[in-house]
Amino acid sequence: MADHRREVQELRERVARLDGELCDRLDARARLSHEIRALSESEPTADGGEAEWLERLVAASSGDMPGDSLKAIFREIRAAGRAIEQPARVAVVGPEGGFCYQTALEAFGATTQTVESASVADALAEVVRSRAAFAMFPFESTAEGLSQASLMALAESELVLVGERFAPASYQLMSLGADPATLEKAYMTAAAHAACQRFLDRELPRVSIIDVRSPREAAELAKEAATGAAVVPERAGRLAGLEVLRPNVGDALDVRIRYGIAGQRPAPRSGHDICCLLFSTDNQPGSLYEVLRNFAERGINLRKLQSLPTRREGFDYLFFVEISGHASDRAVVTALEGIKRAVRYFRLLGSFPTAA
Repeated sequence: MADHRREVQELRERVARLDGELCDRLDARARLSHEIRALSESEPTADGGEAEWLERLVAASSGDMPGDSLKAIFREIRAAGRAIEQPARVAVVGPEGGFCYQTALEAFGATTQTVESASVADALAEVVRSRAAFAMFPFESTAEGLSQASLMALAESELVLVGERFAPASYQLMSLGADPATLEKAYMTAAAHAACQRFLDRELPRVSIIDVRSPREAAELAKEAATGAAVVPERAGRLAGLEVLRPNVGDALDVRIRYGIAGQRPAPRSGHDICCLLFSTDNQPGSLYEVLRNFAERGINLRKLQSLPTRREGFDYLFFVEISGHASDRAVVTALEGIKRAVRYFRLLGSFPTAA
């Protein structure tokens, strides 16, 4: 047994030396990012090609580190480097510590400055007025599908989609480590309260539920008392030093949100892109077919098609289409030209690299 303990200690010392080498390598990477920033004169651009970059790293790995863990680590490293190379203010929908806020930090780096916005339209307006370089907002979810409000706000602006991110949207019951039976107060936003109502009624019927403005505020209040807890995204609670008492306490399990990133300049082609557009057709037989055949005849994959009611009087509809490819691809260019001749309304929402 003593020999095993000594072997384990030696292995931990080797791990510590490797951690020091990793730190040196990260510092060297950061110095290169500072050089890129000094030489770069371009405006901030959303990240491109992340999915392919991560897949190459996983393919080159021996497999000892699980692929998902390797991707998570390098996402953080890449985001930290981006924050040095192209520091950018990002307008996010929702309060500090919320899901959109956390996803923006993961995408643009932990030191990114964020602008809290009450709605998608407000976030887009921050970019239009040049008070932020990008806007991030919920675009689609596994619980509710495409967000019509987000699509219409984007369609009515001058901005274009330049990126996407996927992230889980799960709430955790967190505290300093108290026994759930001893809890007296639980802090959370109104959105968290609504999303976790069944859990609260079932598991915390005698606990006082206190609605606060943001997940960060909920976490900070929860750590002030041993009998306090917060229902928040895990990262918001961890930053306040809280521990998870009950994971995934939302009424809808395993919800994932797709976030759109909008900017003023189109994203360059990466070779693995998505193109999104809105259009309306005449209310005539075959009108939709005349649009969609432009994709089929050119071998363009139709990823998504959905009709959306407009805000005009009467029952008028727009179609949202998502295809594989970039708006600058030759086949897509000719397809879009054909579509413009066949529709009453057309709006290219943007092309951007697929997310991992």
